[in-house]
Amino acid sequence: MKYKLNRKHIPVILLTFFGLLILFIGLANHYLFKTFTYDYANYNFAFWDYSHFRISQLPTFRGTFLQDHFSFTLMYFIPVYWLLNWLTGSYTLIIIQNALILAGAWYSHKLIKLKTGNIWLTSGVILYYFLLFGRYSSYGTDVNLAIMSACFVPIFLYYFEIRKYAISFIILILSLLSRENMPLWFIFIYIVLILNRPKDKKVVINSVAGIVVSVVYFILLFKVFIPAIETPGVEYALFNYSALGETPGEAISFILRNPVESVRMFFVNHLDNPDYDRVKLEFYMVYLVSGGFVLLTRPQYLVWFIPVVAQKVLNDDFFRWGLATYYSVEVVTLLPLSVFLALSSLKRQKWQTVMAILTCVLTLDMTIHKMDSSNHQVPWTFYEHKIKFYSKEFYKTPFNVRNVNRLLRTIPKNAKVSASNVITPHLAQRQHIYFFPTVNDAEYVVFSLFDNNYLMSEEENNRHRNNYLNSPEWKVIGREYPVFLLKKVIPGEADFYPGQINEFQTDTLFCDFEMVDSVKNHVLFSNLQKADTILNLAHEHFRSGSSSVRLTPSNPYTHGVHPGRMESLDQLEISVWYLGKNDQAFIVVDNGTNLYTNSNKTDSIDSAGWKRISHTISLTPQQKLPSTIIYLWNAGNEPVWFDDFRIIRIKY
Repeated sequence: MKYKLNRKHIPVILLTFFGLLILFIGLANHYLFKTFTYDYANYNFAFWDYSHFRISQLPTFRGTFLQDHFSFTLMYFIPVYWLLNWLTGSYTLIIIQNALILAGAWYSHKLIKLKTGNIWLTSGVILYYFLLFGRYSSYGTDVNLAIMSACFVPIFLYYFEIRKYAISFIILILSLLSRENMPLWFIFIYIVLILNRPKDKKVVINSVAGIVVSVVYFILLFKVFIPAIETPGVEYALFNYSALGETPGEAISFILRNPVESVRMFFVNHLDNPDYDRVKLEFYMVYLVSGGFVLLTRPQYLVWFIPVVAQKVLNDDFFRWGLATYYSVEVVTLLPLSVFLALSSLKRQKWQTVMAILTCVLTLDMTIHKMDSSNHQVPWTFYEHKIKFYSKEFYKTPFNVRNVNRLLRTIPKNAKVSASNVITPHLAQRQHIYFFPTVNDAEYVVFSLFDNNYLMSEEENNRHRNNYLNSPEWKVIGREYPVFLLKKVIPGEADFYPGQINEFQTDTLFCDFEMVDSVKNHVLFSNLQKADTILNLAHEHFRSGSSSVRLTPSNPYTHGVHPGRMESLDQLEISVWYLGKNDQAFIVVDNGTNLYTNSNKTDSIDSAGWKRISHTISLTPQQKLPSTIIYLWNAGNEPVWFDDFRIIRIKY
C-alpha cells in the first residue's frame, strides 16, 4: 500500500530531520574532541556542581559560574542531570540545549499556525528557523546560555498570543533569570506586543506589567544582585561598552543624550583598528538577504531586535559584531517568527507562499556561502571544522578518539584532574578539575602534545608539558600519542604503576662548532653531519671551546640540518646559545610543505651574556617528512654569534 504524504505531517518531518542534524553536530563535535575548556568544560563543571548542590570556582575563572553569568538556567535542569546523566555524561547539556532549540522552532510553528492556514508558512517557518547561518555558527562554542535563553522567547510569545498570561508570566520569570540581557530584551518585546494591539486593553495592561517587572529586575540585577555575589578581585566583567559608559546606567544616559551618535555606532567601526571596518556591515547584509528584507513591510518587528543587536555591535570586542559563534543567536531565534508574522499579514495567500519560498532559498544560499571561512570578513573567527558538517574536515580527529576515551576511563571519577583544552570538557563533571598547566592538588594530569592552553604561547605550553613528562614526581601511566596520562608519585607508594610506560627514547645531536672536516671545509655535528661551512666560523666570541658560527645580514642562515628519520620521531627539542641583539636570533624548522615554525624566545642568560633560545616541536604524522630541516637565522642588521647547538630527538 502506497503511503501518501499528508501536508500536516511536513512540520513534524522537518522538525525531526533538523533536530537529528543539529543533535548530530553537537554530539559529534564533543565525541571528536572539538569542544573546548572555555566554554564547554565550564558549563559541564557548573552543571555537575549545581546538581550536587554546590557553587564552586570554575576551572578557567577566578570566581563561580554565577559570577561569570548571573544565570540560573543550568539549575532548571538539575532533575535532567539525575534522570539522564548516568547514561549521557558530558553530552547531557548538548541534548538539553538541542531540546530547547527544537522547542523554540515548534512554538514558532504553533504561533504562525494561529495566524494563517497556509501550510507553506507553517512549515516554512521551521525550515527557515534551521536554515539561518547563525543556527550553525553557534556550534563554535557548543553550549551557551545565550542559545538556551533565546529559546524561551518563542514559547513566551505563543502563550501570550493565546492569552495564557499566567503561563507567559512564568516563562517571563524563567527568561529573566536565565541571562543578564533578557530584562532589556523583554522591554522591547513588550513594546512590539503593544504596537501590534494598541487597542486591546488586556494586551496593553499585561505588557505594561511585564515592562515594569523587567525594568525593576534589570535595576536590581545590576545594582543589588550582581554586586552582592562579587568577591574582591572578581568583578562582573561582561559589561564592555566603554564607548557608552562604564555601567548600564551610564550607557542608557549616553544613548538618551546622544541619540544620533548612538545610532551611528550601530553601523560604523568605533574601535581604532581599520581591519574591522566591514564587520558590522557583513552581519547586516547576511541577515538582510536571509529574510530580513521582509521586515521592511512590517517595521514594528524591527523594534524587538534593537537591544540584542545593540549588545552585539556596540560592544568593545569586534568579535561580537559579526557572524562569529553564538553572537547572532538571539537574532536567528526571533527572526523566523518576525519574518513569517510579516508574511502572514500579506493579503493574498499566493504571495505569502512565493515570499516564503524566496526567503528560504535566499537563506539557504547565504548559509552555504558563509559555511566557507574564506567568505568571512574576519575568517579566523569562524570555526569551520566544527560547523561545516558536510565537509571531510568536520570528521577529522586530533588523535585516536576511541583509544583516548578508553584511556580517560581509567581515571577514577572522584580523582582530582588537570587536563588540556579539548580533554577537560570530557572530565569536567567532578569536584576538582583544572585547566592544564594549572595543576594545584591534582592527582592526575592528562594532555595532548598538540592541545595548547589558549592563554599561553606555544613555547610556554611545550615547556610545561615537558616539565611534567620529565619530572620524577610524575609517572606516565598511559599514552595514546599524542595524549599522555600522568599520575602523581605518592611517597611510600610503589614506583611501578600498572600500565606504566617505559622511558622515552631520546638521542642528541650536538654541535659546539669545534669539530671540522678540513677536506670538505665543513663544521660537523656529533653524528658527523654538516652543521655549516668553515667560512662562517668565528674565534673572537665563543661560549665553549674556541669557536662559534657568525651570521651577518649578508649571510643570515646556517646550513639546513636534517634531524634524521622523521617517521621515527615524535618531538624535537632544539636549543642554541647566541651573542647579539635581542630578538635577532632565530631557530627555524621547515619541511617545505606543512610545517614552518621559528622561535627567538630567550629562556636563559649565562654570566658572559650569552642567551639561550629553546624551541620544542611536537610532530603530527603529516609533518614527519624527510624534507624537514633545522637552521639558525640572523634576522637583524648586525652580526650574531651562535654556539652549542643542540637537537634532542624524542620517540614516545
